[in-house]
Amino acid sequence: MLHRSTTTEIKKRELLFSTDRLTRLVLDELNNDVSECYKNEKRIDQALKQLTTQTNILAKQSQGWITLIGQFTDALKELGDVENYSKIIERECSILTNTLATVHQDMAKNRQTNPTE
Repeated sequence: MLHRSTTTEIKKRELLFSTDRLTRLVLDELNNDVSECYKNEKRIDQALKQLTTQTNILAKQSQGWITLIGQFTDALKELGDVENYSKIIERECSILTNTLATVHQDMAKNRQTNPTE
């Protein structure tokens, strides 16, 4: 009977040892998976920070371009206004020149017809 009890005790220890070993292996594997997930999360967080930084830089650059384009558009409008204004001045100068030429001709004719005046 001792023999059977000893055998049972040995089997019990072997079972406990095997159970402990299995539990450690399962936990180690699970810990490895959790560790890998944690590393991936850290990489994703770092990539997200970089992406956010680059997005902010891009937004600032885009705003700068929008401002420059707005200034350029305003300058083009001013050039258009200056061109329009210069055409108006040119037309008025032409009218004045024609009017003065007509007055001069009329005065010249008037002198010819009335030399005593």
